[in-house]
This record gives sequence, C-alpha cells and structure tokens, in this order.
Amino acid sequence: MLCAFQVEIIIRELDGVLYQALHLADKGLPSLVGDRMVNAYIRSTTEPVIHFDSDQHEGTNTDILKQGGIVLNLNSEGQGFVDDPPEMQRNFASVIDSVTGICVWGQRQADILASLIPKDRVNDLHVTGHPAFDLLAPEFTQYYRNEAIVEAHGDDYILINTSFGMFNHEMGFDYYVKMLSKMDEWKVYGTPEHLEQLRKRCGHQERTALAMIELANQLAEANPERHIIIRPHPAENADYYTDKTTAHQNIIVTKNGSAREWIASAGAVIHHDCTTGMEATLMGKLVLQYEPYEGIEGSATLMAGIGHRTTTPDEALAHIQTGSMPEKTMQEIHRKLAPYLENITHNAADSVATLAAGYATNSHTWLPDPLGFWGNAKCWRKYLSKLLRAKQPGRNGRKVRYALNKFSRLRKTEVERRLAGLRKAQPDLPEVSVKQLCLNTFLIEPL
Repeated sequence: MLCAFQVEIIIRELDGVLYQALHLADKGLPSLVGDRMVNAYIRSTTEPVIHFDSDQHEGTNTDILKQGGIVLNLNSEGQGFVDDPPEMQRNFASVIDSVTGICVWGQRQADILASLIPKDRVNDLHVTGHPAFDLLAPEFTQYYRNEAIVEAHGDDYILINTSFGMFNHEMGFDYYVKMLSKMDEWKVYGTPEHLEQLRKRCGHQERTALAMIELANQLAEANPERHIIIRPHPAENADYYTDKTTAHQNIIVTKNGSAREWIASAGAVIHHDCTTGMEATLMGKLVLQYEPYEGIEGSATLMAGIGHRTTTPDEALAHIQTGSMPEKTMQEIHRKLAPYLENITHNAADSVATLAAGYATNSHTWLPDPLGFWGNAKCWRKYLSKLLRAKQPGRNGRKVRYALNKFSRLRKTEVERRLAGLRKAQPDLPEVSVKQLCLNTFLIEPL
C-alpha cells in the first residue's frame, strides 16, 4: 500500500509527518507527502492507499473507502477537544462515519469519543498518541536548535507564545467564521450555539492578549539586555502585537520559523492556553502559564493547567529568575498529561506504523509516477498566481498570503535535510530515498 499525508501547515506538521514516514518505511511502506496534490493523486487512482486524514473532509475520505482504501484520522491539533463544547465534540466524533479508524491522542479523548459514536465502532478508536509529540524527546532538541535564532537573540530570551487566533485572526473573525461554516466538515461554526461560544472566547482572548502585551512590556523594561520574543499563532495578525510594543526595542514580534525552533533555545516560555506550553514542558523548559484573571472561561483548560500558574508580571519575573522547572513539577505535569497524551509512555509513530502495517497485510505496494510536463506546468501556474495575488491590497491579498504562509514552496533539499536530521537524532531509523513528483509533493521510499 501507499501511505499518503496532505500537509496543511508546514511549520506545524511537516516534521511529525516525516518522522512518521520514516517509521512507515521501517515497515516497508512508502509515503506520499505534500500539499493539495497528495489528494489529487489518491483520488484519481484505484490502487490501494492508506490516507492519514487530518482535514476531516468527508468527500475525499469516502472516495478512498469506495476504492478499497484505508482512512485513518490522525488529527494534528484538534484533540485537545476534551475542553470543547458538546457540539464540537459531536462534530469530531462524526468523523467515524467516513474513516476506517481514528488515531486518538490519549485515553481520555477515546473515552469521550466512545460515548458519542455507534457501539460497533468503538474498536476503531486506536489510542496511539501523535507522532509530532514524539519529537519532544530530549534527543531531538538539537534537531530543532536554530543557530540563526541563537545568533540573533542569544539562548536565554523569554518566549511568549500567543494563541488568540479567534478574535485576532489575520482575516478577521467574521470572515474567518463565515469561511469555515461554508465547509461541510465545519458547518458547526455557523450554528447559533457555537457562535455564542466563539464570541465569549473572543472576549476572553482579547483581554488576555492585552494583559500578555502588558506583561511583555514589563519584562522588557525589567530585562533591558534580554530579548522578549512574542510569537503569535500562525493564524494571528502579528501587527496587533507589534503596534503595542514599539516602546521597547528588545521586544521582537515574529512568526518566522517553527514554534519548536524558538522553544529549543529559549530561557523561559510563557503561554496562556497554548499547545506550545505542553511542548515546551516536554522539551524540559521553564514554562509559565499566564492567567491574569480569575476563571478561565473561553480557555483550553487542559493546556491552561500546564506550567507555573502565574497571575502578575511580578510573579512571572520571580519564576524566571529561578531559571529552570523543578524536577518534581515536571513529573507532576507528565502524570497529568499521561491520560491525554499516549506519547508520555509510548512512541506514537511506531504505534501508528504498526497499525498501518496491519491494514497493509495482503495488499501490494505501488508507487505513483511524477507528473508530466503539463501537470507540472499547472502546479507552477497555480503557485505563481498565488504569489501575484498575494500582492493585492485588502482582504483578498491577506487571504492568499495566509494560504502561502501555511504552505510555502517546499524544496526536495529541505525534505532531505529534515529527514537526515531526524535520522541523526535517532540513528536506528531507516535510510530512505526522496523523489519529487511535482511542486511541493514528494515520494519517500524505503531503501
């Protein structure tokens, strides 16, 4: 069988996908990795595929199932849904109707889904964890260390990760929600009950964002020789933070690079209710959860419980001066996370690869061919059109820039560099070959 991964956001997903591809190669399975062309390939063939679904797109999944393929939902960010309102939990559970199985981050999430899906499908819930979180192990710290970041900012900067993409979305709240509600898999965003929840979340996010900006300004004033890095969520409008921190030259607002590259060399990491707080904790960093208001309505409560709970800038300064997270605190957070994240005790990529290999038994392996001249020309035309349209003023330009930021051009050399870095961190991973099939789409084969 051929395994297939469509990547939506490179800086968030690509490393985990490539790590998973290496584990699949260890089982003798090739992987197709890339942008929208991955779905174009697998929807136009009758050959057997294992599609790792993260978009919950019913049409794509149904087509693959009809062709005799396998669909395993492997959600890249949404399984903190233990905090979500019931309508969102039901929306995620509905995925079961168009997949072979769901790879669940942890047992708690599996328990929620088991109560919402037909009883005869409960065995199709697989508690695996997610391969992206395997890369938080100590041996991968050097993989994420970016020497350009260290050269520019040192290795003791204070990193503030914001995750307020609902009220501060780059395309605007109303437009973003309207766009989502038009998608079959996200119609829940157009329902009155969910809109009410979203507007409450927006209010909470806005006042928390303003408090974190004030925190950044005070940290910058107290640490004039130290850089304060504000890294907005990829969906956020970075200008919101830049415009409010101009008084301090040692505050830098950036969306460049991956979150883990910034975490790897940070002296301290501050978040409110962001997954990066969990990532930073598992990477061994001093983590502060900033909670300037009583109550956390509108927050992702699982993530809001990770790190030293800090309510004022003075408390934050005191924690930062300690320089590290006590071992006892780290162990407590690991125990708290274990029911929600199987990676705490098992390697998710290995679990997922073993599952996929079981489905691939008695199926033949096939390899897709590179696109011809005209197929490649169409891909380039579409990409170059985006580059031109991104220069448009107003919302149209912002929308295209947003899409390009999620998946910019990916070169074969970059894919090979990342695979080599992963194998250097874990030498027992197999050697593979990389073939570029078209712009932004690659075939990874076991040797």
